[in-house]
Amino acid sequence: MAEKKESYSEEELNEMIVWFNNHADELPKEMQINKSAFTPDLKLTVESCIMQAKQCLGNYKMAGAFRLLQQIKAKIEDNK
Repeated sequence: MAEKKESYSEEELNEMIVWFNNHADELPKEMQINKSAFTPDLKLTVESCIMQAKQCLGNYKMAGAFRLLQQIKAKIEDNK
């Protein structure tokens, strides 16, 4: 049985931050992130999620901000 990863590491978060910094000019103004999450200001949402992910580092119950960043990144990469 595969081991379930409970949280993200500081290294993963730093890699995500670098990715968003390198792709800041590719961010659309708004995005339907998933079925239940829409943002009219994607840059602000990314900044807010990064701040929350930093504060919640190591707390698997509060990994939602990091998961949103992963979804945003995947959606941007899929649209290339």
